[in-house]
Amino acid sequence: MSYKVKVRAIEVNDQVFWVNGQHSGIYLTMAKKMINQVDMILKHHSKVHLIRFDLRLYEYSSDNQIITKFNRILFRWLKRAYNLKRVGFIWCREIETAKQQHYHYVLMLDGHKVRHPHDILIKVKAIWEYQLQGSQYTPKHCYYNIMRGDYDSLQEAIWRISYLAKVRSKGKKPPQTKHYGTSRIN
Repeated sequence: MSYKVKVRAIEVNDQVFWVNGQHSGIYLTMAKKMINQVDMILKHHSKVHLIRFDLRLYEYSSDNQIITKFNRILFRWLKRAYNLKRVGFIWCREIETAKQQHYHYVLMLDGHKVRHPHDILIKVKAIWEYQLQGSQYTPKHCYYNIMRGDYDSLQEAIWRISYLAKVRSKGKKPPQTKHYGTSRIN
């Protein structure tokens, strides 16, 4: 696992961002990789629509194969429904008091083609609950419309994303299982 820090801000790609790492701390490498993916998708699209939701399981799994299945189904639908060239994503695996893990998830899409998450969240719920047998939760203020060059819109989303890199609740997993994953947009 990467280096744990308790910081208020980090630098990624020559920009400094406020992060949500004061209380339990964050994994620095994880946070930087997550922020880098937002930066990379903004290099391809001048507007990015970012959606945040949670995916819960009813039973514990020692691996993250369910996320791989979820991504495959969702991305195929997104590319077909919105004619997207790329889909950016970030997820992290956590277990706190429950016996099974849950996932925090961020989806990043071309903001010229997607401006509101309503239909996408309906599809996410259908895939996760009916095909993959879990429950889906959407927090308040679940989406951000980020504009390239607009630091304030980017900073607001980064603050929300940095929560996924928190140290608390990341310890319970087999050694070969990842705590998080990101797209590989470059």
